[in-house]
Amino acid sequence: MLIGTVDGRILECWPVLSEYLLLHSASTETQRCAEAGELNNRLYKRLAHGAVEGMDQLFDLSRFHPRHDELVRLVAGIEPGLAPGAARYVCRRLPHLFACIALAPGQDAHAIAFQGADFEALAQAAPGLLGQLLFREMRITDRYPQLYLAFEQAKAMEAWDFWNAHGIPTPFNGTLPKGEIGINPAYPRAGCRVRTAETCPRGLVHPVEELDVSLVPRLAELRMTAMRRDGTGKAVGHDRVPVSSGQRPAGVQGTRG
Repeated sequence: MLIGTVDGRILECWPVLSEYLLLHSASTETQRCAEAGELNNRLYKRLAHGAVEGMDQLFDLSRFHPRHDELVRLVAGIEPGLAPGAARYVCRRLPHLFACIALAPGQDAHAIAFQGADFEALAQAAPGLLGQLLFREMRITDRYPQLYLAFEQAKAMEAWDFWNAHGIPTPFNGTLPKGEIGINPAYPRAGCRVRTAETCPRGLVHPVEELDVSLVPRLAELRMTAMRRDGTGKAVGHDRVPVSSGQRPAGVQGTRG
């Protein structure tokens, strides 16, 4: 998550925008979803597809960085009544989520400044932010394809241990479930079935054929995935910001976390 702007663009506010659309939409489509006990998760996908050409081919949120005016226009195109309050909601909500994710439990957000903070200070006050900074730095190294699996394997094992210890068969990593909750393949008492599906004229998904497959609790090899790879086989969306004379370009503000 990146707090701040580059040349006036709103950056890395995707979870907050999704939350805003899901919770504040009052369209007929959304009301039909609500009557079925569901959130209208088509809204934020329309936002992404409208903002980035080719997002339906490769869903890469690193390419989602509309300017303020473009963001308002995109939201208005989805549901006009939501446009006036979008930017204000993002500005209020995003710092709160950043503080919850990046700072240590009990850390007063008003009592910390990141300017000039060293490793030891960040480890104490913002361990979540420090971990993300290290991970982002690792992702732009040439050895990323080799380092990624080792790093993710350790994180995955810790997460699976937590899910299993707490009996969580369907974990979700986000601020708000958006219809994309997955399953925990390592859950010892899980019983899962996989089916193909087709859509009807209303856009609803209907199961067709059950597949004879077994879910295995292991990570997919990076070379087999599309979400985090570009045409050359390198990690996508995390190119290093150009450096001129050892200095970051003017206009870049904020901190990745």
